[in-house]
Amino acid sequence: MGGDAEHPELQIVDIAAVARVAHAAGALVAVDNTTATPLGQKPLALGADLSVCSDSKSMCGHSDLLLGHVAVVDAGLLEAIDRQRTLTGGIPGPMEAWLAVRSLATLPLRLERSSANALRLAEFLAGRKEVSGVLYPGLRSHTGHSVAAAQMTHFGAVVGFTLGSKEAAEAFLERAKLVTQATSFGGVSTTAERRGRWGMTILRRVSFA
Repeated sequence: MGGDAEHPELQIVDIAAVARVAHAAGALVAVDNTTATPLGQKPLALGADLSVCSDSKSMCGHSDLLLGHVAVVDAGLLEAIDRQRTLTGGIPGPMEAWLAVRSLATLPLRLERSSANALRLAEFLAGRKEVSGVLYPGLRSHTGHSVAAAQMTHFGAVVGFTLGSKEAAEAFLERAKLVTQATSFGGVSTTAERRGRWGMTILRRVSFA
């Protein structure tokens, strides 16, 4: 999925096609797989050289960890990454490791339910006259839907939608009873945020509860 942390547009990138072009030019391909998670999308199987993921979000899913991982296939690349990690001290403590193992046990259920909820919500929003645009790759109307359907098993839990004005977006956030205003996503609560400079409200998480 494309975009950045400040403006997650949920654009879909054909990883296999990008990998072919990049490798032909002698370049490596790294994919940020945070939103999809390794269960929802497998970049290495599609030709990417590195798959990186913020495990603080949907992977661990309880808003109680600062953690991430890098996955590779090439042994030489793994050795270089492992050496850099060792020299810089980026190694989780025992408690963090235990919390991650605890959390991963529920990832399949959380991802399946949150993705299903996100799709239902996206479909609902698409039918609202107050909403001028909905960003979710699970929607057939999304420009990247066909690619997403081919390379993903789950479309993720992040939905973006556009309201008519700053005031409308702020009114939504103030009146929503089941949505918490927060920046991050991937916890057990539904969260949303209006990025003022972009003029967009991003629904960060659809609760699986």
